[in-house]
Amino acid sequence: MNKPTLAVAALLMAGLAHAEDAAPNADKRAVNVAVQRDGQRNQSAVAALSLPMGQHAWVQAGVGQSRSRDAASGNRYKPGQVSVGAGVAGKAWQASLNASQRRDGDALRQTDWAAAADWRPVDGVNVGVDAVKRQAKARGTLAASGAGAATPVEQRLRGHGVGVHGAVAVTPRWSIYGATMHNRYTTTTQTTSSNGGLLAGVPLLQQNRVTAINRDEAALDRSHQLGVTYRVSEQVALNGEVMQDRLHDGGTLRSAQVKAAINAGAGWTLTPGIGRSRGPQGGVNYGLLAASYAW
Repeated sequence: MNKPTLAVAALLMAGLAHAEDAAPNADKRAVNVAVQRDGQRNQSAVAALSLPMGQHAWVQAGVGQSRSRDAASGNRYKPGQVSVGAGVAGKAWQASLNASQRRDGDALRQTDWAAAADWRPVDGVNVGVDAVKRQAKARGTLAASGAGAATPVEQRLRGHGVGVHGAVAVTPRWSIYGATMHNRYTTTTQTTSSNGGLLAGVPLLQQNRVTAINRDEAALDRSHQLGVTYRVSEQVALNGEVMQDRLHDGGTLRSAQVKAAINAGAGWTLTPGIGRSRGPQGGVNYGLLAASYAW
């Protein structure tokens, strides 16, 4: 879940604001493409299509791939991603369920389920709840000392999380939004040492390679997000946000980014952005570009 991993998507007010004569799912006919890349050559690319069904429901599907490198081991990871989802919306509420899977051959298999429900009690206010579930398995090798052979190792992770999110339109031009998520994970590691025993604590699923680019692949015990949007005109809106994540295997990932949503006409919206994240590997700058087409 893009994003998954934070499994919470902070919603702007436009997501639930519909004209009186429009169907509640009228804004769900869209194609979205996004690319991100940072200074450590980590990158991700995703594409998604959503289509309305009747007057209230919608379905969506997506594909993507990320690329990252573990600075400690030098290993490279290129997991592919597929996702499917569905939802239903009313005049002042909506609910959705999404499933996604990431695979990198035998090295990684990760499945995420994410459910969300939103409610607009009054104009200009949106509140919601989130729930996620994850199962993951990673395989690798434990480097041997001396002339010994490397040892195969397998690690499994499973857990679930709950969270809340919301947005408030302070003025016609200014809005603020935020989200927080609390996850509980358990991990088991199996690797046979030279004397036949089991070694623990080999972090395959929680690598020190986490940046803002691949945070949806990381196991996060806590996630917090706070953002503000300023509508410059009918064609341009500026957005700034900060995020702080506590990694399951220790350490913190902090990110800050600025984006501009530009109405390019004929149903197109372009969103360029820049940001910086600081994690276990240190700080790194990144850029992003997203494009969406609604009809």
